[in-house]
Amino acid sequence: MTKVAFKKLQNDGEAIPEILHLFRFKRRVTDPLVRFTEEVMRGPSPLSPGLRELIGAYFSKRNQCSFCSDAHAAAAAQLLEKELVDEVLDDLENSRLDSAHKELFRYIGKLAENASRVTELDIEKLKAVGWSEEAIYDALTVASVFKFYNTWNGGSGVQNMRSADYVHAGKVLNTMGYCMDFKVIRLLKITANKLIILLRVVFSARREDPVCSGQLPKPDPNPVVPA
Repeated sequence: MTKVAFKKLQNDGEAIPEILHLFRFKRRVTDPLVRFTEEVMRGPSPLSPGLRELIGAYFSKRNQCSFCSDAHAAAAAQLLEKELVDEVLDDLENSRLDSAHKELFRYIGKLAENASRVTELDIEKLKAVGWSEEAIYDALTVASVFKFYNTWNGGSGVQNMRSADYVHAGKVLNTMGYCMDFKVIRLLKITANKLIILLRVVFSARREDPVCSGQLPKPDPNPVVPA
């Protein structure tokens, strides 16, 4: 039945990220994994969900896992700002990130290149620009989780997707979270997700419309990555 549902999604033009097959293969093993990932990426933390997604995308790019990098860059772009995400991934030092966030991402880059080269001085630099021990711990944990997923995807031959499919996958991830199950009912929810997103956009637009809300919309502030 699940195979039929997967085929239906494909026939409808919905890409099925191949990593989902890895999660379905031994669910007694992967069920705790997805709950752990949900807590790491969406649980309470000094680092916002958008920043954690960007850390995952940045680590994955430095670790040469394009599937994870592209998928989580799409999720980060929806939680932060696409232009900012692109800047960080393309050229960290010339991006609009402030000095504290650049220092954090230098640390993430060092973890991706060779974690054994991290020293006490790297941690002291992070603390000097204002990062707490909890924030550093959470950033390290995100990077470590993505090290696992990079290896899992690369070693199993997970294939890349089209750009539009990554955008859609990012929307599904931000709407439904990481703690997925892979029963037929879940696949039906994924199929219906585009309609849910469309309805949210419509109702959001109505609330922001001056005619509907009774007030003029406020201008957007300058984009800042949440700490």
